[in-house]
Amino acid sequence: MGKKNLDSLVIKSERILPTKEEEKDLRKKASKPKTVKERDSEVISIKITPTELAIIKGKAGELVPLGTFVKHYIRTKTDLFTKQGPNE
Repeated sequence: MGKKNLDSLVIKSERILPTKEEEKDLRKKASKPKTVKERDSEVISIKITPTELAIIKGKAGELVPLGTFVKHYIRTKTDLFTKQGPNE
């Protein structure tokens, strides 16, 4: 058997586990749990025509649930959920 020269071999040290500082950064990214007042817990229902349903499905796409799409649309495009004065 011939001898092999391993002088040119360079061994790299790879870190597989994160350091303690990286672990702290990972923990900071988690959001705080919502309070009972902030959770969506109330349910309302509406009836719409098949034509209106087809329009909403077209706007929402295939991946977004229809209820989520409608709720997001109402929250962002209207002022339905904002408090107003007593006369309005």
